[in-house]
Amino acid sequence: MVSSAVFRYFYAPPADLTGTVDIAANQFTDDEGNPPLAFAGTGAGSYANLFINGMLQEGRLYTLVPAALTLELGQDMIGAGTPIIVENVLISAQAAS
Repeated sequence: MVSSAVFRYFYAPPADLTGTVDIAANQFTDDEGNPPLAFAGTGAGSYANLFINGMLQEGRLYTLVPAALTLELGQDMIGAGTPIIVENVLISAQAAS
């Protein structure tokens, strides 16, 4: 049996972002509006999607670990208030009994 769990996290930066930026997990809110201690659904059997202003981003532009999201923006800028959404999908399999 294969099952999945989806975890979504939302953030809008209070100021413009440029260069390399670390955003702690507790700066985001989850689907219930609560700040998480860490991003759930990371690690083996999972994948993450990053959306900035509703657009799916290339995997090379970010790194996600349970404690933080790191953005590698280079010369690009994310304007203050722009929605940043992290979506983690955790897939697990169990043998049928």
